[in-house]
Order: sequence, then C-alpha cells, then structure tokens
Amino acid sequence: MPRHTIYVALLAGSTCLTTIAFAAPAISQEAETAERNFMLDPIVLRAGKPKVASSVPQSVTVVGEQELDDIAPVHIGEVLDTVPGVAGTGSGSFFGQGFNIRGFGANGMAGGEAGIVQLIDGEEKYYESYRQGALFVEPDFLRQVEVLRGPGSSTLYGAGALGGVIAMETIEASDLIAEGKTFGGRAKLGYSSNPDSVLGSLALGWRPTEDFEGVAAFAWRKLGDTKDADGNTTIRSESNTPNLLLKAKKTFGDQYVAFSYQHLEAKGDNQDFDQMHGAQKDLYYPGFSWGVGDITTRDQTARMVWGWKPADNRYVDLTATLSYTSTMKNVEQGDNPSEPILDSFLGRRDYRLWKFKVNNIADLSGDAYQHFLTTGAEVWKQDRSSRVPSSSHPEGFTRGWSVYALSEVTWDKLTVNSGLRYEKQRTEPKDSVSFDAEDRSFEAIEPQVAAIYSLTDAWSVFGSVAFVNRIPTVDELYDGSMVTAPNPNLKDEKGKNLEIGTSYHASSVLADGDEAALKLTLYRNHIDDMIIRAGAGPTAYYTNVERAYLKGGELEANYVVNAWELGAAITVTEGVDQDDVDLDTLQNNRLMLQAVWNANDAWRLGARSTLAAGRDKPTGEHRAGYGVHDIFASWSPQSGMAEGIEVHMGVDNVTDTDYTPASWLGGPAPGRNFKLSLSRSF
Repeated sequence: MPRHTIYVALLAGSTCLTTIAFAAPAISQEAETAERNFMLDPIVLRAGKPKVASSVPQSVTVVGEQELDDIAPVHIGEVLDTVPGVAGTGSGSFFGQGFNIRGFGANGMAGGEAGIVQLIDGEEKYYESYRQGALFVEPDFLRQVEVLRGPGSSTLYGAGALGGVIAMETIEASDLIAEGKTFGGRAKLGYSSNPDSVLGSLALGWRPTEDFEGVAAFAWRKLGDTKDADGNTTIRSESNTPNLLLKAKKTFGDQYVAFSYQHLEAKGDNQDFDQMHGAQKDLYYPGFSWGVGDITTRDQTARMVWGWKPADNRYVDLTATLSYTSTMKNVEQGDNPSEPILDSFLGRRDYRLWKFKVNNIADLSGDAYQHFLTTGAEVWKQDRSSRVPSSSHPEGFTRGWSVYALSEVTWDKLTVNSGLRYEKQRTEPKDSVSFDAEDRSFEAIEPQVAAIYSLTDAWSVFGSVAFVNRIPTVDELYDGSMVTAPNPNLKDEKGKNLEIGTSYHASSVLADGDEAALKLTLYRNHIDDMIIRAGAGPTAYYTNVERAYLKGGELEANYVVNAWELGAAITVTEGVDQDDVDLDTLQNNRLMLQAVWNANDAWRLGARSTLAAGRDKPTGEHRAGYGVHDIFASWSPQSGMAEGIEVHMGVDNVTDTDYTPASWLGGPAPGRNFKLSLSRSF
C-alpha cells in the first residue's frame, strides 16, 4: 500500500489513533505527580493567572526544557518542526529559517512572515529581508518555546496574527542555580554533522540576595554546509557566530526593574546569499545563481522593564516596557567570480523596531467567579533601510499605536475570554523609492471571544471566533522591479477564524499512576483580500486574492506510565482561493509519533517519526510524501564523580531520506545528521 494511502487511513481513523496513544506508555513512575502534570499539561501564561494548556480555549503547544534537550537543536527550525500545525519554509541553515502556521507565514520573499508574530522574551522581532530567513536566535539560550496557533492571540500581541504566535523564552537564573546556592552555571560543547556545526557555550547565574539576580551567557557556533541525502551541498553557511545574553532583575518591595540584552554576530565567507533555498543554479536562465558572498548578520534585542504589583491592591499588576530590536545584513561579493551576487542585493540593510508598551492585569474576582482584565497600550516605530537603494527592496517607515483589552471570566465550569484590539498604522516610503508611491494608512479592529466548558473532571469542550486584520508590510506596499511597479491598491487582509475542540486530562486511566492528555482542535479561516505574490521571477508582484479559505485540525495525544512516554500528533491543513484552486502556502498533512524510555535515573532513550502525505502544488508540481525518523539518547548520572554531567546523542533522518516539504520553495531537506553534546552543571 502506498505511504500516502496509509497516511490518509490514519487520518480517517484519528479516534483509533487516540486510543492507541492512550494505550502506549510515557514517563517514569518514580517522577512526582507535579512533574508529570507539567510535562503532559504544561503551564502557559499569556494573561491573567497561570493556566495549564488543557484549560486554555486555544490550540497551544509548549516545548519545554526536556524536549529541547531531546531535540538538541542547531537552529530554531528543528524545534518548531516538532509542533503540529507548524512547518518550515526555508532550509536546514541557521540563517534560513522561515515558518508557516496553518498556511500562513514566510514564503521566501521579504515580509512573508507577517502573518506570524515572533517574540523573544516578549519582544517582537522585525525582519523582512529577501531570501534571508525570518528569525535568528541561539537555541542554546532557550528554556521554553510556546506556539499559540490561530489568531486568538492577536489581542495581546499584535494585529494580523492570522497564523499565530511563536513565543520564545530565554534561560533564567533559576535554571542555572541549584536550590540553596547563590551561584551556578553550565558549560557545554556540541557537534552536529549536517548542518556542519560546532558549539561551545557557558551560562552563569547569580543570586547574591533575594532581591537581585542576573544571568550572563555566551555561545559560539562555527557553522558550515548543509547537505542533502545524496551528499550534495544545498546551503553554504560558512560563518563564525558568537552570541551573548545578559539579564538582570532588581526588586524594591512591590516594584522591580529588569534588563535584558541579546546579541548575535555572524561573519560568513562565501556564504549563499539565498539562505532559504541555496544557489538554485540555472533557475531563470543558464548560468543564473543567487551567488555567494561575504555576509555579516547582526541581531540585537534589548529591553527595560519596570513592574509594580502592590500586595494590598489586586487591581494593579502593572508593567512598562521599553524595547529595541535590530537586525542587520551586510552583503559583499565573495571569492567565486562564477557565482556573483546581483549588485542590487549588495550592501547593508537594517531593520529596527522601537516600542513602548504599558500593560496591567487587574483581579476583578468575586465570591462566585474569577475575573482577570488585561488592558494595555503600545506605540512603536519600524525603520527599514538599505545602503544600496533597490526597487526590489524598498525603504520605509511604519509608525503605529494600539490599545487592547482581554477579559477572562470563570464561573465554576465555564470560562469565557473576550478581547478587543484597535491598531492604527501609517507607512511612509523613503525618498529612495523610485516609483510613484504614497503614504498608506490602515487600521485594524479585532474582536474575539472564546469559551471552554468542563464537561467532567477530565473532559472539556471549547470554541472561539476571532476577526483579524493583517496590514501590508513595507515590502508588500512598495516592492517593484525593472518591469513591475508596486500595487497602489493593495488592501489589508481580513480574516474570520472559527475553532472548536475538546481536551482531556486524567490520571489512572488504564493503570494506577498513569496519566493521559489529549487536545483536538478543528478550525476554519475565511480570508478576504489575502495578499499573495503573483507571477514569478522579475515579473512577480503583490496583489490581493478576493477570497481564500483555510481549514484543518490538530490532534495532540500523550500517555505516561511506568518508565515510558509516548505521544502522537496529527496535522491537517487544506486551503483554496475563490476559484477553488489550492493555495501555494499549504504544508504537508502529517502524523508525528514519539516514544521515550527512561531506563533508569541516568539513561533516557527515545525515537520520533514524521510521516507526511504528499501534496500537489498549484503549479502542477507534486511533492511526494515521506517518512523521517530520528533517534536520541541522554546520559545524566545522579551521583558519584560524574554527577552534573549530561551527554546527549542523536541521529536525525536516520534512514537518510531524500525529501522536500510541501511548504518549501526549494529543497531538498537535509540528509542524515549526527549530534553529540557534553555539558556540565556546577
């Protein structure tokens, strides 16, 4: 039976799959109940009070510390590939990461990721460079990655989050300091064969008093080539990449001030200009190549936070945040004259975002209900600049402000969340834009309501409706070429998203002390004036599709018993335009499985598989289905001279499968990859 037929059968029998997932094992019986609860039903905090994932009326996945250790990521894409509903759009390169959530996201062009809000420690990343990826982050600094799928998070995090939110959190002092101590740290060495990468890192935490703590972390990566299953180089990323993380927090009674700063600096020689798809030789004409160059990448995130939460006033939990994020690319010609970079792509480009935000969470609870009201306002400025003016990479400013409110009310078994966001933006082309381009103003009014009801102690049902407006980016508004001009009539996207689902969380289901969790979400998204990139090559331009429809579902199921962990996840995404033609942004429908055996206190062994159905592209191309399998193991002795040492080993794509995901513009994906790391905590 063909693989795609097997996959369709699995999707049709999702109920049976859920039963199978519950019948399979998943965590050490010796682990305490609280620890297991955190694994299967992790804590999420977006507003109000902390909640477990099963009680949130939204499709959410948390990749925590243990999962990050199992994955041992070289780049953030390896983390998000394990999340249902999320797919990469770029490559195996550290610099080639773009993302797609439910059919929205990066498309290889500048600004294509605008349907997804990307946050690092709560700060939005702004980057719109052509064929250069969408996000640069050191995965060794991460403690947790939270993915909120769908537009339900637009109220808090920004208009237009049609796909959802990727929220990354970096390590805290508490992650490094053992209980009862004031100082601690972790040193780490790592190696990956594909992409070729060497890592050295040192993270230090300091808490000399109860009212002060700090973190200083440094990581250095040497990055090389990515190869496909046939051993051919697909992406050249030769570079040395030092990364710095600094954090400090000082408490003054019921107030605190906090500071954080992240800095990535990568210098590459003879690096592919197109880090998402590689050279793509002879793409438009014989001898064509995107070229190789000496490329410097600099990414910075800085924030200052003041917080005030008086113990005698439950109506005030106030924070004020001033932040600055910046991403810079400087491109120079490389040493290979046969692969030059187009002159219009050379030079330095900067993407800066300044933001000031005030947020308050008021506890309005009464005797018979809980009520948390989150309100806020923010003002920001984006600056997109280029030292080498180019019609295909326009410069511009975007200024905007917004106000929002989110109410969360719980009566007994029913929780109702209602939100409203108003956002106003004005985009101005700079003088270097050679076309007859004008300032454009847009506004977004985004209401939403969601509810979850507990049918029993284990089962809940939920549903939501959200209206979202995605405002066009600078690139979409003013992009042009020698043969095309910007579209002066480009409209903002308008989305209406409906979701329904059910969640389950219980213990002692099939055996004493076991635990099971499940969440099923079905959605339908109706988009008016969806922005697409029409045409190809030099004649491509941005335009609106009158209507588009996206629908699908995500199922996550986990079960734990004795020394075993097992999980399963299904992703289904379908979408068409008003002419019933499939959208080009659709990812593979896929099934993901994972099993882990905690052999003893020191050894942890696991495997994960991704089985993907094939997909026909609107261009007539067929992307074949595939199966990719990974294995991993860790050794962390709990006593003796080796206590504090952790060794992680893994092999990605064990069978060296040759495949190209449907969401990628190019390919193929990386072949087999060996990983090894050694760390020591102190």
